[in-house]
Amino acid sequence: MVLVMCVLGGLDLLLYTIDELGNTRGGYGALQALRYIAYLAPGHLYELLPASALIGALAGLGSLAASNELVGMQAAGYSRWQITLAVMLPAVLVMVLGLVLGEYVAPRLEIRAEVDKSMALGIRAGLTRFGQWERDGGVYLHFNSMEIQGILHGVTLFEFDDQQRLVHQVEAEQANYQGAISGKTNRYNWQLVNGDEFNFTYQGEEVASAHQGFRVRNRELDLTPDLLQVRVVDPGSMAISDLWRFGQRFLQQGLDSGPYFLGFWRKALQPLNTGVLVLVAISFIFGPLRSSSMGLRVFSAICLGLTFTIVQKLFQQLSLVYHLPPLSAVMLPISACFLAGVVLLQRRV
Repeated sequence: MVLVMCVLGGLDLLLYTIDELGNTRGGYGALQALRYIAYLAPGHLYELLPASALIGALAGLGSLAASNELVGMQAAGYSRWQITLAVMLPAVLVMVLGLVLGEYVAPRLEIRAEVDKSMALGIRAGLTRFGQWERDGGVYLHFNSMEIQGILHGVTLFEFDDQQRLVHQVEAEQANYQGAISGKTNRYNWQLVNGDEFNFTYQGEEVASAHQGFRVRNRELDLTPDLLQVRVVDPGSMAISDLWRFGQRFLQQGLDSGPYFLGFWRKALQPLNTGVLVLVAISFIFGPLRSSSMGLRVFSAICLGLTFTIVQKLFQQLSLVYHLPPLSAVMLPISACFLAGVVLLQRRV
């Protein structure tokens, strides 16, 4: 499994490096691109763990089957289920490695990678296609780039009234996080630096505006640097705990929380996903590929892994489009694969 992981991971990072070096421009040079790729490497390995476990188990057991060692073990009294349990033990180590990478290592490194990249590419004034959006009630925040220390660059705030009319707009070069406000729950103080404030009033169809510049101004928001840093990355790259927290936050605000709950269940059930693929690999060895060559076994494992991945992603996308329960979208392919593995193990001699 480790050998397969190294091979697949090396090929994946090589292709990703070639692609990323083609995106260098401005302050984002080759050195920054290589550092960005190095930060993302644990996340790529995490995504490859189920496929590595599948192909590794199939290759290892295939070598035993080719030399009739599995037949000797069964003749000595070991059942197929005892051999299956023995194969599952190293698979458990892969599952534990996946949990560590997915929860503690990969998300933090990916946040650092995306923050550094946005700092190298982002423009620190006005609205650009770079940056992130965040909402705090009726206030919408956009920032172009962010530093790890909690400093936002290129900040714009939009505030709307009950009739969805723009009543207040603030543009600032940067916003510095000052900490929680005492006596207020989930309210935090941000210091806006070097900006402009616009106020709009409406009288019938007429609109009046007032403008005022400022050097420093405090602003209350329900946002923290930790929360904003996590939002820089894709939901599929977040830690399990952050996915659940963001899903609840979006649910409370009446926003689409589906991608976050889907990501939560996908990552929470990845150990089960890995174990099921290993079970199917074992059933292939005792079943239809018992007398096949190693090349055919590996090819069959790759085809199976690709098919499983495609079906799983299809169910996940359907759950987002048709608002189906995320847990069902993740569990259905896993359950079908598990049943197939059990049936093959029971029916084959």
